[in-house]
Amino acid sequence: MFLLSHLCLILRRNNNMAFDLFTDFLEKPSNVRFDHQEDDETIELFLRQHFIVNLPWVVFSIFALFLPFLIFQIDFIFNLNFFAQVPSNLILSALIIYFLVITGYMIESYLHWYFNIYIVTNMHLVDINFHTLLSREIIEVRLEDVQSQSSKIQGFFKSIFHFGDVVIETAGERQRITFLNVPKPDAVADRIQDLTAVQERESNAF
Repeated sequence: MFLLSHLCLILRRNNNMAFDLFTDFLEKPSNVRFDHQEDDETIELFLRQHFIVNLPWVVFSIFALFLPFLIFQIDFIFNLNFFAQVPSNLILSALIIYFLVITGYMIESYLHWYFNIYIVTNMHLVDINFHTLLSREIIEVRLEDVQSQSSKIQGFFKSIFHFGDVVIETAGERQRITFLNVPKPDAVADRIQDLTAVQERESNAF
């Protein structure tokens, strides 16, 4: 709760339930609300990009964390004596700065995934784009403005892990929004289509 309020993000959590730090697909979550959510509005889908998209920065971070030890080993094995000529306090300072930079990179990469969120409700589509700790963009589209939706899975990797893009065409000011790399994109597109049909029937009834 502290992190969410400190970053001024729109999600609020129910204190009675722990929020999974690695969740990328939730149906009808009872522990999530967002600002400006209407009283009779319910969240149908809560989405992030598939967790596997974090693999590149995770692999890079692991390699970067072990890189100094690898360099020290090479220096020792080949008897280069490079670090013997460098003051130990300078080496220690450089290592501290290096690991702080890598840690910062890991935290920012994770937060970028965690706070880039797509929400499908019975009234709206919400796209939250997290840029930095101080910058975000929120796009909200009413279901009655949705004209079409389609899912797209391209490539071997996405086919294996079953994630891809959902493209929504709208009649609003922003003519297209895209849910990038979400799990089960075909199911997401079908759910949006069903909700749009329900919204259209309710509008015609009045």
